[in-house]
Amino acid sequence: MKNKSLLLKIIIPVAIGLLVGRFVTPLFGLASPWASIAVSTGITITLFIIIESIMSKLTTGRTSTVPMDEIKNLHKVSKSEIRQATVVLADAFKEDPLFKIIFGDAVKNPHKYTLVAKFMIRYCYKYGDVYASSEKFEGIMAITQDEYSYMSLWRMIRSGSVFPFLSIGFKSFLKLASALSPMDETRKKHMKNMSFAYLQIIGVASENQGKGHGGKLLKELIAMTDEAKLPIYLETETESNVRLYERFGFKTLEKMNLPVINQPMWTMLREVKIDE
Repeated sequence: MKNKSLLLKIIIPVAIGLLVGRFVTPLFGLASPWASIAVSTGITITLFIIIESIMSKLTTGRTSTVPMDEIKNLHKVSKSEIRQATVVLADAFKEDPLFKIIFGDAVKNPHKYTLVAKFMIRYCYKYGDVYASSEKFEGIMAITQDEYSYMSLWRMIRSGSVFPFLSIGFKSFLKLASALSPMDETRKKHMKNMSFAYLQIIGVASENQGKGHGGKLLKELIAMTDEAKLPIYLETETESNVRLYERFGFKTLEKMNLPVINQPMWTMLREVKIDE
């Protein structure tokens, strides 16, 4: 049902955009097919944005946002360092089961891993924060908050993340969008009317894994969110990561199987720790 809903949200704006572009442009004396395409594209994007805005207001509820402070003892990634952060994340996820199912082997399709990493970092740079474990960039963590954990088309366009996202190829794009759509719905269900920090993605370069860099990123995030009185929400696709996050105080809210790819996904939450 959720896949059908996603497809309808895509098909309806595209169909309306194509029809209006085809029949309206001749009325203005624009016979060029490029004019029709331009009008159709503009209408389609506008409808996407309107639908997403309405759906977001209906499902996320009203949230009083708690401000997040800058995380101490970590290196905040600047705009000029996005490329460097992208390389680290792409390398960190080359053995990730979710990435392998959707994009194939990292050796054969390295560009797709790079494009997805760039997409995530650009989005979080615009609507959240991106941190490195140090100026040596051993590991990368990207976080957003509240409504910005939901990647609407308009936000993707504004952040520039839409371009690498669309460049992964139509087949991979459709598989990724269909598989991950339930994650947003589940997050809305568990976090409605709540302010929270969202751990969008975290990864350590393969040569630096097992050296405590991921733990450092998590500890500093937890220190900031505890001080701000914010819970942390995340998703992970590996059971070994579930055990790791449990050591940092996270608890599993729900385990689900992602459609299309039949990949397990755990949603986890770390409540605010109140000092007694």
